[in-house]
Amino acid sequence: KKKKKHYSSSAFQELLELSFSILHNSDEYLNFIAPDKHKYCIWTDGLNALLGKEMTSELTKSDMDTLVTTELKLRLLDLENIQIPDVPPPVPKEPSTYDFVYDFSQKHT
Repeated sequence: KKKKKHYSSSAFQELLELSFSILHNSDEYLNFIAPDKHKYCIWTDGLNALLGKEMTSELTKSDMDTLVTTELKLRLLDLENIQIPDVPPPVPKEPSTYDFVYDFSQKHT
């Protein structure tokens, strides 16, 4: 006789939140359980993209918020006539010494 697995209420809820099924025809389906929320978002967004649907995961919403915020900041800089260069500035030459430690034991006048 096989032992049944018992899940706590919170573990079962987490399992439900990380799982989804793909239905093929009306009687065939594949069940998936992602190892974590990040993977779940990537999997479901990828499947939605392949199906031509909107990607609606929390990860996508967070990425979109970051992009919109960045664009808004760039537009505000442009409104203030702050020039944003098209190319990055040149990398400075290496310093002649890497001895940047300040010696606090010596008195300076």
